[in-house]
Amino acid sequence: MKNRSVDNPSKRFSIKDKLFCILFGVFLALVVVELFLRLLGFGYNLIHKAPVDTGADYRIYCVGESTTWGIGASDPIRKGYPRQLENMLNERHKGIKTQCFFEQAIGQNTSEILLKLPRYIRKYRPQLVILMAGTNNWWNMDGSNILLVNQSQISQSTLRTLIFLDQFRTWTLFKNAMFTLGFYEERWDHWFPRGETGRRSLQAGDDDNRLIFAKLAEHDISEMIRICQANKIKVILCNYPMASGVHLRNVQNALAKKYQIPLVDNYSIFQKLSDLEKYLWPKDHWHPNDRGYAVVARNIYDCIVKNGFIQERKVDFQ
Repeated sequence: MKNRSVDNPSKRFSIKDKLFCILFGVFLALVVVELFLRLLGFGYNLIHKAPVDTGADYRIYCVGESTTWGIGASDPIRKGYPRQLENMLNERHKGIKTQCFFEQAIGQNTSEILLKLPRYIRKYRPQLVILMAGTNNWWNMDGSNILLVNQSQISQSTLRTLIFLDQFRTWTLFKNAMFTLGFYEERWDHWFPRGETGRRSLQAGDDDNRLIFAKLAEHDISEMIRICQANKIKVILCNYPMASGVHLRNVQNALAKKYQIPLVDNYSIFQKLSDLEKYLWPKDHWHPNDRGYAVVARNIYDCIVKNGFIQERKVDFQ
């Protein structure tokens, strides 16, 4: 009787075949995670719905990202600056119902906001748009117009790679995991030295790469303002409560002068607050908390009142 050797299945596959199987498995896992994250985001938006149009007399669209949505507040929708501003205005103008609309978005760059703006103008039909955007241009390059303003300061191929990667939720999750595991200070270290030195560098705005992202903000915000003014919509430009780079603040100041629109200088006001930490979210010391968003809302409220954007109806008595 002949002895028949049983083939070892592992010997049937070459190293090349095994490598292919591993890579395919990794790719499949990434696809599954990407789909899961997108479904998770879709479900979150179904649960936490954006403001429902109540047919208000005066309509305000608040443009931005996490600081507009209200990250850092105990209840972002009710304690973020848009809702607090809405309450202040309705308390002052009891005969005119005011509503503030905003998008529940985190980490948007100015190019993404610019792309969406015409659609939201048609949807909400605002008389006033409040713009506070630009700080995420370095963090997220999904759909970014940065190639238009780069001027070879950063490798074009590097930028194209980042623009490609940033469209995936999995890549964003990976970046967030790096920041969580590698200390949140890395938020400041993306272009700057670690720790307090990095914070001072960010406030000084002495890095050329930051200037590129400020130029991107200048391009995109200029287009947003033009779109609003073409639709006869008034605009208020705001800077951030905390440091976002002197280049970005300079751009915001210049745009306010160029287009003759009001600028709310949240940064300067926050720097003058005594015991600033009481107004900030303790998890990152950058986003405001409930009290901080109340200050932002009050700053914008004062600007609206000062410029007489909301006019009381005149009643004719006969």
